[in-house]
Amino acid sequence: MTTKMWTKPETQRTIKQLRAAGYDVAKIGGLYQIRDDDGEIWTRDGRSLFIAMPGHSGYLVRYHDDLLTPESGDAPVSS
Repeated sequence: MTTKMWTKPETQRTIKQLRAAGYDVAKIGGLYQIRDDDGEIWTRDGRSLFIAMPGHSGYLVRYHDDLLTPESGDAPVSS
């Protein structure tokens, strides 16, 4: 798992990229998370695959290392 602090534009761009790659990103209880085909929060290794929590100066984002790749500029890996 990787945890980072992102700006709002970075977070919005990544959420749009995740959706374009076929992921169902939804705002659940104030957090952006990825849902699986059954509408449940998608987890791997007992943790959510992706979480973005809004804060005062941006978003605290945690994601599974297989989901976003640093060499692709944190672009999502296809679902």
